[in-house]
Amino acid sequence: MRELISTFKNLPRHFKTALQNLIRNNVMSFSSIFAVTITLAMIGIVGLVAFNVQDISSSIEDEISIYVKLDRTIDDAQAEAVGTQILALDNIANVEYSSKSAELDRLIESQGEAGAALFESYREDNPLGAAYTVTVTNPDLIGQTAQKITAIEDVNTVDYGGDSTTDLIKTLNTVRNGGTIFVVALGVIALFMIANTVKITIDTRKTEISIMRMVGASNWYIRIPFMLEGMLIGLVGAILPCVMLFYGYDYIYKITNGMVVTQMLSLVEPGAVIVQLVQALVGLGAGVGIIGSFISIRRYLKF
Repeated sequence: MRELISTFKNLPRHFKTALQNLIRNNVMSFSSIFAVTITLAMIGIVGLVAFNVQDISSSIEDEISIYVKLDRTIDDAQAEAVGTQILALDNIANVEYSSKSAELDRLIESQGEAGAALFESYREDNPLGAAYTVTVTNPDLIGQTAQKITAIEDVNTVDYGGDSTTDLIKTLNTVRNGGTIFVVALGVIALFMIANTVKITIDTRKTEISIMRMVGASNWYIRIPFMLEGMLIGLVGAILPCVMLFYGYDYIYKITNGMVVTQMLSLVEPGAVIVQLVQALVGLGAGVGIIGSFISIRRYLKF
């Protein structure tokens, strides 16, 4: 404990030593920084793709809803009672009511000018019933929720897309989970790559470590400068990927107007997402540098 306290008191000196070591061993330092830069750039790009896939998946799921048609013979009070029963079910996010007149207006609008005159004649004796558009909190359970709504009295038909919607939700979940696994796997690979690069750097300086041990330097006194050096390598290596992501993604967002194909399939706005990625890359670079140095130097120290 005393050794650790003494080490932290000498932290400015250790930091100076770490900087001097980086400059003195410039070839190996550059090699380590280059490896960190390439690895973090890959993680940043994949992370951006994962963010957008997650956002697009959520946007598509938000558009998935259940269309509930009511019997045309019921009055407004009975229609309101059906809405109350739907809201009382589990997995219901929102219920939007559409009157018989609004349903006819929508039908007329969908038919264009040719069919408008024909369906307008039904205004006095509207053959349509009122309807509800229901959104759910968990799209995975949309089939079960639709079945429960069907069982409610005065509900005529329930439409949510059937198996095609269920298959779409499964596909979105697969893409989202696959992207998350890929990002995590790339992060683990980055950890090993950066740690191995730092290890090679430390291996070239084993004589320096042996001399420090022979003159009586404590384990922590030897370890801290190497850990700070690893942290600096990680931080410097994170600069270029962060700059590339910040300006590159902002440029792509502007030239595409933020849209991949349609308004629903749009890119995540720069700003918060870039700040999160930059923080993650800086933290990952510094953290892996420290951990890699700590692990790599253990073999040269006595405990």
